[in-house]
Amino acid sequence: MSPVALLIVCALVPAAAFAGVWRWADSKRLSLPPDPVVAAVALPDPPMTPVLSLRRAPQAVASSISSAQLATTLATVAAMVDDTSCLVVAVNHRTILDHGSTTRVTPASNQKLLVASAALEVLGPDYTFTTELRGTIEAGTVTGDLFFVGGGDPLLSTSNYPATQKYPPTDTTPLESLVAALSAAGVTHITGNVVGDDSRYDHERFVDSWASSIKGAEAGPLGALMVNDATSSVVPGSTARYIDPAAGATTDLIRLLRQAGITVDGVATVATATQGLPVITSITSAPLSAVIGEMLSTSDDNTAELLLKELGVHAGAGGTRQAGLDVIMSTLAARGMDTSALSLVDGSGLDSSNAVTCGAILAILKHESLTNPFGVGLPIAGQTGTLAQQFQSSDIAGRMHAKTGSLRNTKALSGYVTSALGEIEFSLILDFAHAGDVANYGPVWSALAKALSTYPAGPLADQLQPL
Repeated sequence: MSPVALLIVCALVPAAAFAGVWRWADSKRLSLPPDPVVAAVALPDPPMTPVLSLRRAPQAVASSISSAQLATTLATVAAMVDDTSCLVVAVNHRTILDHGSTTRVTPASNQKLLVASAALEVLGPDYTFTTELRGTIEAGTVTGDLFFVGGGDPLLSTSNYPATQKYPPTDTTPLESLVAALSAAGVTHITGNVVGDDSRYDHERFVDSWASSIKGAEAGPLGALMVNDATSSVVPGSTARYIDPAAGATTDLIRLLRQAGITVDGVATVATATQGLPVITSITSAPLSAVIGEMLSTSDDNTAELLLKELGVHAGAGGTRQAGLDVIMSTLAARGMDTSALSLVDGSGLDSSNAVTCGAILAILKHESLTNPFGVGLPIAGQTGTLAQQFQSSDIAGRMHAKTGSLRNTKALSGYVTSALGEIEFSLILDFAHAGDVANYGPVWSALAKALSTYPAGPLADQLQPL
């Protein structure tokens, strides 16, 4: 073999071996999975409303816009209110107008707002008043005296009484039901007297500082045992009153007992019931929530005064006017209210020396609400209570829930207005000579109602939702 051929053979033998090894190795290589197929993900279009846009808080923005517009409108109303009076307005607890919020003014019946708020907090909405008949029964006969014990129920009435009143009391406690219960207990005869016991409260029948034209005509005589507001002649327009409300109530009870066929040998008298004398039967008032509603809606002066005394009893200080006023002041102070400008004389607001501020009234309105017994009890413009004949043709009719107040030199209106953007709280108290004349307060009331009815004038929350 030639040298060239030998070299070629030497080169081919290793190459062939290497090729064989490569083929063998390639046949043993692990099979790897194919590369994954990644599907394209469609990304959403970027939002038209930026993340930090005010549109992402539509309720707050809508309220702010409309509140600013309302404040501008109310400025013209405030210009009608002199410096001896006050007007404050808030929207959802945020004050937007303050015209004299710290000015001391006479509240008239807006005083009842203080009584209502304190009574609901201290006594509770389910609190009731119980009137009892006590004595000893033997075989259907009350042997000796039957005691008629008052529990401070301000709405104890005969069935014919409410219809005789300008603002008929509601949720009354029918005296006839107490008589029916006594009859159901089997009583047919009372051998002694029927004795009225009004010892739960003191015997202050009238507030000394009330004008003589108020005493008996507007409120009083007061006592823990009263029937028909101590009215002695139940006819429309009557202001005839029993001198002693407990004696009058007992007289009314005897009449009903005899009409029911129960014999009464004795007469109507007044004394404190013997300790431990058993209760034969009793009658319970409507809950305090309803009593408060009646007081606010009809502006019931006697109810306000009796609630004061009940607050005193509950506090352990006795059933006096002053004890009740002390409870109100301490209750308001405990809420953080500045009570230094307040001067409280009665519960009804009949005394012209009462003094409050629009700021204090607004604080109470903010503490309460339209949805609790306080707000539910307020008169409704054009519909109920002392506002039934007011604002009937106004856009505020059905929306304004407010307490009125009237004295010769005071005209007050405080409460709430409903809206699509929440509640408006407001207090207007006009305090000047002859403020109670319609020629003086009428234009201001009308302007205020018109201004409040415009809210909300701006866009609503659903119009400001993110796009």
